[in-house]
Amino acid sequence: MCGACHLQIYDTPVGHTMVPQRRGHIETLIVARRQRRLGCGRALMQAATTWARARGAGQLLLTVWSGNDDAERFYSALGYRSISQVLGSDL
Repeated sequence: MCGACHLQIYDTPVGHTMVPQRRGHIETLIVARRQRRLGCGRALMQAATTWARARGAGQLLLTVWSGNDDAERFYSALGYRSISQVLGSDL
């Protein structure tokens, strides 16, 4: 096995200010270190896209933590771009 992808489908919560939309969210993408840069991650992402589309998703989302430059480059090469920003504070 070269890796694994965990994908969930979510519908926008019902609310008068929300635009109804079904989205897929990549919860986890893991590629074995020895399989990286061989097309495994790209194949997993293509399979996730196909699976999400078949279930009516119009958008696929994922989270990349700041500083994970390899992941940012990988997803950027697949056409992903920043659409939101999450802010945090240590407690």
